[in-house]
Amino acid sequence: MRRYSLALVLAVVAFAIFVAVVPGARREGDAAREQHAQAREERERLRLRLADLSRRTTGDGGATAADGLTAARGLRLAFLRATDGLEVTGVEIQVSPVGRGSTAASGRFAAEGRFAVVLRLARRLARPSSGLLLQRVNLGEARSGVRLEAHAFILKGAP
Repeated sequence: MRRYSLALVLAVVAFAIFVAVVPGARREGDAAREQHAQAREERERLRLRLADLSRRTTGDGGATAADGLTAARGLRLAFLRATDGLEVTGVEIQVSPVGRGSTAASGRFAAEGRFAVVLRLARRLARPSSGLLLQRVNLGEARSGVRLEAHAFILKGAP
């Protein structure tokens, strides 16, 4: 009789644990699936936008080398504008036209500074008014605090 009582108590405890844990785990799983679906939709939307922008830049039969240089100059200026009034050091800018006869330019930007200043700089780069399309932004440690490295591209005629 004692064994049956112990078995019954263990079964009740196991059922209570199951009832307490499983619904929470299911909710977390559902939330994770929802986030994954949203991220997948966002990735697809960005991929379509990039494909559209690529078609527009390569579809211009009248594009010249000067257009690519103009885009590179615009990218360089957008990077420099983002640093206006901010105390950053070690600024590095590398830009180049995307391809022959292209109306776009891509580049790399890096700067170092205090954490709050670098975040303000990242915010400026990410603003739609900057005209930049950011591909990747990395933050890391640096001698003077934090180092920001951004890879971006711009289309000729963007603000």
